[in-house]
Amino acid sequence: MTRNTIFSIAIFIMLVGMAMTLSTALAQPIPGAVLYFNPVETDQTDRDKVWRNAGEAGGELEHSKLKPKLEEGVISIKGIGFKEDTKWYTADESGMTFSNAAPGAKTPVVNLEDFTMGLLMRINGPMLAQEHHLVGIQAQPREQVQNFRIWLDAGGNGDFANISIAQGALGLRDDWPKGTHGLRVGEQEWHWVHMVFESGKNFTSYVDGEKVGRTGPSVKWNKKHDMSLHAIFSHSRAEEVRTCNCSIAIYRVYDRAFSEDEVNQNVRGSFAVDPSGKVSTTWGKLKRGF
Repeated sequence: MTRNTIFSIAIFIMLVGMAMTLSTALAQPIPGAVLYFNPVETDQTDRDKVWRNAGEAGGELEHSKLKPKLEEGVISIKGIGFKEDTKWYTADESGMTFSNAAPGAKTPVVNLEDFTMGLLMRINGPMLAQEHHLVGIQAQPREQVQNFRIWLDAGGNGDFANISIAQGALGLRDDWPKGTHGLRVGEQEWHWVHMVFESGKNFTSYVDGEKVGRTGPSVKWNKKHDMSLHAIFSHSRAEEVRTCNCSIAIYRVYDRAFSEDEVNQNVRGSFAVDPSGKVSTTWGKLKRGF
């Protein structure tokens, strides 16, 4: 083997390695989430009474009257051709939420003007008791400053019944009912749902990375407000009875608006890719810290 041949092989190996490294980097979710709830990322167990936030805001949310069930199995998303073993939380009784009744020492505090919210979720059936709320973020006092909340259709058919965003300090509120935002995910199906809010400009929604709706909000948010009231599987601890009949594997919030390419990077980066280019066998083998 000549010296030139050896040199060419070495260059080829180096370029392949660089390409694999770049591919792996691009496959990772975008860092910087202020809220990032993922039971794999925070090593949640059945003994945990809180869901810890791996995002930059830190903190944790306690379970309310009842604790959502930690489950493990296969997530399959047909639209993007993926099937993987992982963990998630499921609420199947009214009062099963992770939330906080008031700001405390371990409360995640976020300051939002524009934001991007992503949920890897599954709707499991019709509402459990009163209404069908998915998540909520609010400033204190509740409903009087600024807040964001999501209703699911009571029949559990996969429709998002209403999305509401308000700036109570200015008396402004936008509601986007079914048919105006494009969000529908079916029943007993896992999907990535993203919502991107550009204060006073656009509200854009995506399912599995595909843009499904855009509308123009009148509401403008202000970062000066500490948003310290949170709920997962409802919109607030005070309304824990309005629990959604659903499962959530990942819940992320960023304090900026994503582009469509960035949304798709997070969808593609939902599952880690190792340097060999093969999807890792479990999420736990390669965690993503933010």
